[in-house]
Amino acid sequence: MNKFKNILSISLILILTLSSCSSIKTLTNGKQIDKKLVGNWEGSENDKQVKGLKKEWLMTRDDDGTFTLNFKTIYDGETDEFIEKGNWWVEGNKFYEYHTNSDKTDSYKYVVLNKDQVKFEMFNTDVDFEDKNYTFIDTRSSNAKSRKSVKDGLSIENAVKVKSIAEEYEFARNKCQGCQLLGQALIEHKGKPYDELKFKKADGQEISYYFDISSFYGKW
Repeated sequence: MNKFKNILSISLILILTLSSCSSIKTLTNGKQIDKKLVGNWEGSENDKQVKGLKKEWLMTRDDDGTFTLNFKTIYDGETDEFIEKGNWWVEGNKFYEYHTNSDKTDSYKYVVLNKDQVKFEMFNTDVDFEDKNYTFIDTRSSNAKSRKSVKDGLSIENAVKVKSIAEEYEFARNKCQGCQLLGQALIEHKGKPYDELKFKKADGQEISYYFDISSFYGKW
């Protein structure tokens, strides 16, 4: 009887161990992702980075280890929006986020609270925070809502907010692979500066992407 109980105990331990590891996926580059973090997530916080600054975001983490972050800041009545891209992976209870635009990696401790919420605690970053114990919670959101919030850059009204010219070309390369650059133009619209990048697709069709460059225009 005791032998039977021991076998049951060992089996239960193995089942629990396997189930806890089943959400971890190893990518071809050797890095691991936690499949529980894949999907579309949203969050917000106030005063934690800078007093008076409100941040809202929509994060899409894909199962190939890439992410797209649609970021909005509200400060002193002014709203800015940015799109950031990069790679993410996990090591134990640590979450890593590499941003291609800044060439920086942030790291957090993370805890999956439930299937729709994940808590992150800042572990290492180059950004200064008002709150030295910075934490936030991502909440799962619908695919439709996330897609609607991400600007596609196909019109001035839906221009992509960027921090540099290099970021413009990176966005365009990702959206229009194999396209031929026809030209770049500076446009003023409602008192704000925009860049237009015009391309020709392989089938001969022309397409333009618009970028809000107010964050850096005239400051270099």
